[in-house]
Amino acid sequence: MTIKMLHLGLSRSRMPEEGPFVDELRRIGELTILKNGEDMTDEERSSLIREFDILLTMWGSAPVPVSIAEQPGRLKYICNITGEMGRWVPLELIESSIPVTNWGDAPADSIAEAAMTLLLTTLKEVRSQTKHIEAGGWGLPENRRGLLRGLPVGVYGYGVIGRRFVELLRPFGAAIAIYDPFVPSVPEDCWRADSLEALFDHASAVVLHAGLTPETRRSVTAELLARLPDGGVVINTARGELIDQAALFRELESGRLRAGLDVVAGNDELVEGDPAREWSNLTLTAHSLAKINWNLPRLLNYQVTCLDNIRRHLAGEPLQFVMDRRRYLLST
Repeated sequence: MTIKMLHLGLSRSRMPEEGPFVDELRRIGELTILKNGEDMTDEERSSLIREFDILLTMWGSAPVPVSIAEQPGRLKYICNITGEMGRWVPLELIESSIPVTNWGDAPADSIAEAAMTLLLTTLKEVRSQTKHIEAGGWGLPENRRGLLRGLPVGVYGYGVIGRRFVELLRPFGAAIAIYDPFVPSVPEDCWRADSLEALFDHASAVVLHAGLTPETRRSVTAELLARLPDGGVVINTARGELIDQAALFRELESGRLRAGLDVVAGNDELVEGDPAREWSNLTLTAHSLAKINWNLPRLLNYQVTCLDNIRRHLAGEPLQFVMDRRRYLLST
């Protein structure tokens, strides 16, 4: 029997319609890609999904009706190609008999490298130096360029990306502290902070890798930022809403702190003309620093994970990165 796979997206879905990933999917079975999900009712989406063996979801997917949890029809597996899924895969499906997986550790390398890039760029005052040269100067007469060796670095969040970041940071000889109440242990060469207050008291630079949940939203407060020393560094490649952005921007506008932000709060974009775009102590990379489009392998890591899991499912083998209630609620 031919395996039938469906991606039901919205008009803004980012599921490719051609290329090596789609070619591999079509070698496995019959693939249908639709991007008109916003024009369908829940009942219409449910009826359609029940006609397929595997549902492929990702950024821009149409919401999967809750009714699928109790009446899946032909559906046996939901493969969420990317990481985020809360906006289109309801918790009821995670707790149903239908397995749901996501990309697991696939983005760890690119996001950890992005965080390291921003940490070094900010610590070495690259933006200030570049702006000074562009304005006709040369060497900055005053700077706060620092060294990673011995630098107290606090890591907020120790999931797959946080762990990869610590692996990258370790050879530089930084004094690493980690705060994550959901992990049982940290490496022996790192110090485990028992609170965010302890982490910020320890750190001269803080790097955010936590997921965004109701508990972590705006958890980096004005009070915590005030605990950082003058010249302290804040790096965020996770989610902008982890930080009280108004408080951080006050610290940056005053010149006391420095930051490298791949993400910002709100709609993840600063409006044109926002004065923060001009601050020399702030590096902004528009949620794009981890994206890869040069010197690519044939398939990206997360596409390989998806294909591997589909083949595992068809062979009756254990799936990787299966979501459960705890992982789902902790995920961004």
